[in-house]
Amino acid sequence: MARGVFAGKAAFAQATPRLMIFCTIYALGSIFFGYDGASFGGVQAMDPFLRTFGKWNKEKETYYLPSDLQSLMNSLPLIGKFLGTVIVGPIIERFGHRYTMAFTCCIQVIGPIIQVTSKNPAQFIVGRFMVYTAVGLVENVVPTYQSEIAPGALRGFFVGSIQLCLTTGSLIAGIVNESMSRKTDNSGWQIATALQALPAVMIICLLFFTPNSPRWLIFNDRYEEALKVLRSVRRKQDVDNGLPELELASMREEGQAGRREKGPWKDLINRENRRRTGIACAIMTFQQLTGVTFSSSYGPTFYRSVGLSDMAFIYAVVNNATSVVTAMMAMVFLDMFGRRTLVIHGGWSQGAFLIAIAALGRIKNPNVHESNGIVAGMQLYTCILHMTLGPGAYITAAEVGTQALREKTMAVSTALNVIVGFVVVFCTPYLLREIGSGLAYIWGGFAVLSSIWAWFCMPELKASHFCLHSRCPLTMIRAEIWKRSINYLRQTSPLGSLTSTSGGLTHELAVLENGKMPGKKLDEEADIDRVENV
Repeated sequence: MARGVFAGKAAFAQATPRLMIFCTIYALGSIFFGYDGASFGGVQAMDPFLRTFGKWNKEKETYYLPSDLQSLMNSLPLIGKFLGTVIVGPIIERFGHRYTMAFTCCIQVIGPIIQVTSKNPAQFIVGRFMVYTAVGLVENVVPTYQSEIAPGALRGFFVGSIQLCLTTGSLIAGIVNESMSRKTDNSGWQIATALQALPAVMIICLLFFTPNSPRWLIFNDRYEEALKVLRSVRRKQDVDNGLPELELASMREEGQAGRREKGPWKDLINRENRRRTGIACAIMTFQQLTGVTFSSSYGPTFYRSVGLSDMAFIYAVVNNATSVVTAMMAMVFLDMFGRRTLVIHGGWSQGAFLIAIAALGRIKNPNVHESNGIVAGMQLYTCILHMTLGPGAYITAAEVGTQALREKTMAVSTALNVIVGFVVVFCTPYLLREIGSGLAYIWGGFAVLSSIWAWFCMPELKASHFCLHSRCPLTMIRAEIWKRSINYLRQTSPLGSLTSTSGGLTHELAVLENGKMPGKKLDEEADIDRVENV
């Protein structure tokens, strides 16, 4: 435990103000994803929205959304998300993360305008389709940018911030929905929907203060700009020691190797890469099958289905608030304890609470204690989800691919995540109507299965566990690229002046020349992710 905490402190020492600001600006993109999912989950339970788009139930004397319409409103937008995951790779490769994010924000502004002005379900679905196209883009832009600009030791922290932003967006949506649910006219759901555009406007205003990813710049032969970016986001002592130059050389060698190895999509399933692709696809699938979309899209609806209508929106707000706290914890725990450990323990824990929810929900005419048990189980399940498998899936999918296939690996796994999410969201209204809380048995079973899968099939991708043995092929690759980096530096930069000002760096270069890996001092103080092509 002490060792993990010490490693965490050493890693956070590398988080410069510029690095924090740049990664935070991009992380804001995940807020509108979290906001939309939770916002519509509440909007579709508001009476004015039901009057506008629903049907009249003569027996209950109230408006309602038919299961087929509710299913379409929640599932069809995921086709837009799938489209976003398909087109994002080529757009990033051609224009870079900054312009791709700007394009994403423009789409995100258009979508809510279409929704707010809707008079029929078809137009509203088109607006949600636009929003989820932006979601598909941002789900890929944010983690790849953060993983490419951050040091290896902080990769989990920054990519884990995606889940924090998702839950923050959900919390904001829950608070807005609770206040807007009291309105008796259409302004309630329209205001809640229009606020989706606010994060996008904020990002557009801040975006062009951020640099492009250094890896993207290197891929486009803009080495001086890449070095400038690295120097701006690294600590002063690291810059003085010439570590950005070493990173540049390593990334350049890596990028050249990646270009040589850039292959067709079929390379994702060749002998060398099929396990990586399988891991990314499996964990993104389990994220959906354990009910992540159910908790965000149908939270208030579920509470109403088990007889807790009066407090449905309040419970949703509390749920989202606790999720924000656990997502913040995940940003630290993912690097402290490792991705694999959290996914394993998160899976069986989620399963236990989901099964408890299902069992309590099947009781006819539950008393106060049994109803409170359902609420508590839902809260604890969601907290664990946002602390383990929720962020763990994004980080694993972003890290596990090789340099040559990283974008393709992320795109395929995210696309599969969308497809499974579509099936889950489409089927949920029908399943809720037929089996009610028994639906939690299904999610609980998959949660336990995810824990078993992680135990047997998921490797640890935490930086300090990346390669455990000196004879490991990954270590040999790392050493070879570092040697080539030194040769490149000697040919292209005044290495003599660099080494004369830093005895530590001189020692590391001498160690490299003797065929050994850099020493403990450099690893602990800088912990640079020298090679991601593994």
